[in-house]
Amino acid sequence: MNRFFKSIEYVEEHLYEPVTIHDIAKASSYSAYHFSRIFKSLVGDSPKEYLRKRRLTVAATRLLKEDTSILDLAIQCQFESQEAFTRAFKQLFSMTPGQYRKEQDPYRLIYKDQFSPHMLHHLQNSLEMAPSIITRDAMKTVGIAMRYNNEDLDLKKLWSAFRPYKDSIPNRVGSDVFGIYEEYQESDEGNEFTYVCSVQVSDYSDIPQGMVQRDIASQLYARFDHKGPIASLEDTLKFIWGSWLPKSKFEYVEKPDFELYAAGFNDANPENVLQIFIPIKEK
Repeated sequence: MNRFFKSIEYVEEHLYEPVTIHDIAKASSYSAYHFSRIFKSLVGDSPKEYLRKRRLTVAATRLLKEDTSILDLAIQCQFESQEAFTRAFKQLFSMTPGQYRKEQDPYRLIYKDQFSPHMLHHLQNSLEMAPSIITRDAMKTVGIAMRYNNEDLDLKKLWSAFRPYKDSIPNRVGSDVFGIYEEYQESDEGNEFTYVCSVQVSDYSDIPQGMVQRDIASQLYARFDHKGPIASLEDTLKFIWGSWLPKSKFEYVEKPDFELYAAGFNDANPENVLQIFIPIKEK
């Protein structure tokens, strides 16, 4: 692993220089062929993909913090032209560099952060990287809805506030609780959305004051199992949105995605598993 991470350090030190797969492999004393197989299995991207995404991530950050022209940024990040840079940028972030600068970072979860021992440990020990593809039946839910942006959301605090109310909701079905993400919107303040702490119910009679109802239609999902604390959930989400989904044979369906917390979930227990359901369809 020490040899492997020398190659990661090499990439970071040469983001603004011409780099080949042979250069990266040499930094860790592997052959290019053997290194490529190891790299892909550990990181989820080929060395070439990883280098491209790291350059685009650095470029995305600089677009928001600096007045550097897009052409200069493209050349510095080793793209042969502004057109080539724009194509690659749009492929990763679904918008041009100019639009990205205007929108102010709506795709932070797609950033390709520098691969680290922490990420390796998370992928190997805290995440079932191959999801289960399942269809869930429709369900009715009742809960408390709040509006957030990415920076404000504190899941641990949110669930602590909802916990005293969940067992008193009439017509409750089962013991699971659901965290539903919906209504994504981009604004000057960032990426805003509604998060609903909820439980399943059999019908909507006698909804407590201040609570909302949500119908979740029958849908095909990719279900990921995240093991460990909520604090590391963002690492799992980065993998799902930035690595797994773009390479899968599925695409995201614009319907609510949600987390399922089983009865007895305790954030302090490193063996706890929460399930993440991403609505999908085949491409």
